[in-house]
This record gives sequence, structure tokens and C-alpha cells, in this order.
Amino acid sequence: MASVNGPASTVDDLKKDLNSLREDVARLAGQLSSALTDSGDEAFTGVKDRFRRMRDNVGDTMQDYGERGRDAVSEFADTIGSTVEENVRSRPLSTVALALGLGFLFGALWRR
Repeated sequence: MASVNGPASTVDDLKKDLNSLREDVARLAGQLSSALTDSGDEAFTGVKDRFRRMRDNVGDTMQDYGERGRDAVSEFADTIGSTVEENVRSRPLSTVALALGLGFLFGALWRR
């Protein structure tokens, strides 16, 4: 590094070494910044993928519950339908009287 020619040469050598060190540190900082950016992008992509999978799972679960709900409502409607049909066949006059009474009640409530 230092030459034997005197103090001026030593100062020039030190300046060259410092400039070289600055360039090395700047290059290292750039590489580190690039590595952190790449890692951040990979992490962000990983989070997006996990969020997408969670959203899909929630969608599948909601669809499954929707189908179960439709099945339950359909089964309930079938049960009510068969019960009403049984009552109409076994007690036709009582069923007609009940229907008239409910119609009158709903009509009275609807006017208010």
C-alpha cells in the first residue's frame, strides 16, 4: 500500500484505498438492498398465496354450508307439506277452518 517515496505518496495511497472501500461498501449496500427487496417480494407473495388459500377455503366452507342449508330447508318444506297433506286428508273441515282463521288474522294485521 504505502510506498517509500514520502508522505505525499502515502496520502494518495490512503485516498485510493478509502475510495475503493467506499465503492465496496456502496456495492455491498446495493446487494444487501436487492437481497432484502427480493426477500420482501417473496414474503409478500407468500402472504398473498396464503390469503388466497384462506379465501378459497372460506368460500368452499360457505358453499358447503349453503348446500346443507338448502337441503335442510327442502327437507323441512317436504315435512311441512306432508304434515299439511295428512291433516287435510284426516280432518278437512278443521284444516279449512284453521286456514280461514289464519287468513283473517293476517288480513287484520296487514291493515294496521
